[in-house]
Amino acid sequence: MSVKHAILILLSQSSRHRYDLKVSFESMVYNQWEINAGQIYTTIDRLVRDGFVDEITEENTDLRIYHLTEKGRNEIDHWLLEPVEKPLLKDDFYFKLLCAKQVDFHNLERMVKEQKESIIRNILELQLLRRKIDITPENETILYLIDGKILHLEADMKWLDMLPN
Repeated sequence: MSVKHAILILLSQSSRHRYDLKVSFESMVYNQWEINAGQIYTTIDRLVRDGFVDEITEENTDLRIYHLTEKGRNEIDHWLLEPVEKPLLKDDFYFKLLCAKQVDFHNLERMVKEQKESIIRNILELQLLRRKIDITPENETILYLIDGKILHLEADMKWLDMLPN
């Protein structure tokens, strides 16, 4: 996830101050990813430095308000059009399985069972989250994300079922 691009997207909607960026980000991702305020602050400083964002200080409050620049809009377009690369064989559980085979681990069956239980818990959590979200045009993308993650988890479960006992 790119904090830089999340901030640019939020600023493309409206000018904001730093704390509003934190709150807006967490709202945008349905409070599923917390972001550290310090991460927002350092990222916004870099965006100003690099010309993606302008900073204006309000006279009466000394509150800094940030605005997206044309360079920032161009960066959003470039980033959105860039494909997201997925590692072909990098997977944490696969690596554990590979390591378990290297040391002739005797609890392989339990390891796979625990992983399946974890996947089932994740699927149930996602299904509960999906039920809590109203079906509206604004929520369409998070619903797609949830459905896609469930499909990935189901594929992981199918792969685990294919492993020899």
